[in-house]
Amino acid sequence: MKYEIQERVFMVKKFYELKHASLVQRAFRAQYPKQKPPNYTTIKYIVSSFEKTGSVASTSRSRPEPSQKRQDTKNKLETMLAEFPNLSIRKAASSLDVSPTLVYHVLHDDMHLKPYKFHLWHKLEHHDYQKRVDFASWFLQLPPVTKFYLICCDEAYFYLTLPVNKQNNRKWARSQPLEGIEVPLHDKKILVWCAISATKVYGVFYFENSVNQHNYLEMLRDFFWPKQLRTAEYQKHFFLQDGATPHTANTVQTWLKEKFSTKFIDKSQWPPRSPDLNPCDFFYGDI
Repeated sequence: MKYEIQERVFMVKKFYELKHASLVQRAFRAQYPKQKPPNYTTIKYIVSSFEKTGSVASTSRSRPEPSQKRQDTKNKLETMLAEFPNLSIRKAASSLDVSPTLVYHVLHDDMHLKPYKFHLWHKLEHHDYQKRVDFASWFLQLPPVTKFYLICCDEAYFYLTLPVNKQNNRKWARSQPLEGIEVPLHDKKILVWCAISATKVYGVFYFENSVNQHNYLEMLRDFFWPKQLRTAEYQKHFFLQDGATPHTANTVQTWLKEKFSTKFIDKSQWPPRSPDLNPCDFFYGDI
């Protein structure tokens, strides 16, 4: 915490008067009740600085110049990472004949790099690229207001079992205690379905069991479709779902075609998702 000049002067005077940092803290608290009192280290540093420089003004601590070894390590690391950006700290240290600690500090403090993890992306097959182009071309031919009548849906799991963090569970003892925390073999979870359009949220619907073509179709028929019939201009809406197995079942596809006719985007039109594209972002990204 930074202190003003008069506060620093007060600390120095009281230290020479009272001879103890804890008494300086009490005096500071009484003199400046709205200020946080300095800790022992701060008081000693200000007094020591005054004795060395004759001033209580804050002095900037200049960072020392890096050693020649550290500078050489940095130069070599820049060359190595340009060719092998996936290089681990230990392998880099072994190649440069330096400690892993030095490599870490050079990467983090000098080069300002961070070890980012790779994302897991859905693999696109060769024919998927043309399929996406065809879908985009088809959609661009539709009236601009179409995106306001598009319904996107998907499912997601929500876990009901409280997570156990082993790092936070400790017991102080002289020997290993024969105790533990019971956890279920499989986490209890629930699958939630939801659909959205530019103006409405359809859902949520909870699946107590895993989803298959039968209970998915039952949900569409008994839960989703009555809501859709109560939606203004429901005949104008398009329906989009991903390529999950329950979605692409023939019974589900046939039912949706009967309800939405040509406004159902079936599995033959479905554009496989790429890492840079979410179907809903494709339609609603510029709303």
